[in-house]
Amino acid sequence: MIATTEQLVQEYIKDAIECAKNENHPKLVSLVKKVRPIDPLIFYANGHDQFYKERFFWKDPNSYYTFVGLGYAHTICTNAAKERYFHIENEWKRFIKEDFYKNNQISPDGTGPLLFGGFSFDPNQYQENYWSDFPSSKFMIPTVLYTQVDKEGYLTVNMMVKGQDSVKKHINYFEEVQKLVLCEEYDGESHISPLLLEKEEIGVEKFKGNIERATTLIKQQAIEKVVLARQLKVKFNEDISTEYVLQRLLKEQPTSYTYILEGEHQHFIGASPERLVQKQGDYVFSTCLAGSIPRGKTRQEDHELGEELLQDPKNLIEHDVVVHMIKEAMNSYCYEVEIPSTPSLYKTKHIQHLYTPVKGRIKEDVTLFSFIQKLHPTPALGGYPQQEALPIIRQLESFDRGWYAAPLGWMDINGNGEFIVGIRSAVIQQKEAVLFAGCGIVADSTPESEYEETRIKFNPMLSALGGIMRGTH
Repeated sequence: MIATTEQLVQEYIKDAIECAKNENHPKLVSLVKKVRPIDPLIFYANGHDQFYKERFFWKDPNSYYTFVGLGYAHTICTNAAKERYFHIENEWKRFIKEDFYKNNQISPDGTGPLLFGGFSFDPNQYQENYWSDFPSSKFMIPTVLYTQVDKEGYLTVNMMVKGQDSVKKHINYFEEVQKLVLCEEYDGESHISPLLLEKEEIGVEKFKGNIERATTLIKQQAIEKVVLARQLKVKFNEDISTEYVLQRLLKEQPTSYTYILEGEHQHFIGASPERLVQKQGDYVFSTCLAGSIPRGKTRQEDHELGEELLQDPKNLIEHDVVVHMIKEAMNSYCYEVEIPSTPSLYKTKHIQHLYTPVKGRIKEDVTLFSFIQKLHPTPALGGYPQQEALPIIRQLESFDRGWYAAPLGWMDINGNGEFIVGIRSAVIQQKEAVLFAGCGIVADSTPESEYEETRIKFNPMLSALGGIMRGTH
């Protein structure tokens, strides 16, 4: 007799419960089912009542991978500054080896137990209250995961089972969760644009002064490049709806990675154009994204601005520093590295960047976390040389970057995954949000031009939240 899918699921859960009983230790069961593709935003929104504060959303610019996670079946966190990458990777490997009850099911990448989360920019920086939900590193395996891979839909349900559990309890939960996937209408209330009450640019004069201090250090050859950031605080008349902001980001920033990770008190959200690293089998991909200019109001102006950027010495120097460092890092972990000799343009709604893609063939035993540790922070987010840049940032910036400009992403049990840098982002807490924007400082940077660049970089999140910086487009 050929066993049905339902019978196989029951046997898998039954065996896992028996194993948990024998070892006196909970086991993770992971059930994967192919489902009809649905709108990931609807799936995220319909998880609000049951899973609010325990949700995440991720979509890449090509819409090849989209993930929506609901609930936390298991979390891995550390506030340690040293060896944080090593700690997360080792705990993930230990969990999969010892706590995951494997079955013989072959599932696509991005399904089954998926690790999602990120790191703070600088674990040695004092943590401010609005980052209390986002420690040095925080990762989770979702209870419910909707994966869209190349327009195919998959539902994963991850459950920790104990020796005293009943099979029926977990079967019922698996069936109950599937109703979320079958529901193609958002059953919550619709959202309208909230009323913006306050908008405050924090420390503008201090930021401009920091530019002057940084250029002095560069001219003294203390450092080649440093990235300095600033904050913008906004307040609305009601709690900010993450569903509303996500919807706007997806519509307005289709060429960016759209993401959110919810916490108990704060939510980190954004639309980043910048990949840090992606691993697919034996190959790894990264992005050099540095040097920027606004989009034009007309097609002709946009073209002219793009050509100006491609020939601008200051921006080309800034970009070359990033290319040099990433190429150097990739060479140490790859047999071969492919990188174009000149940059092209990467355009988002409000801004265009100099862009150089990087591809490498990985050496044996090199993992995704190896690359994250080697690359972060790149000169596009920190500066160059890296060891000299971080102390300068700590000295000049009077706030905690938290997860801004830091690695955020996912990894599956096969070791494949992708991490971006959390730029064009904000941390949301009830009615308020803190936005972040930075710029690369080189020898001929000027305070006013860098200030204007950060104004433009605030716009993706400001627009999604329901406000735009006057004097920009």
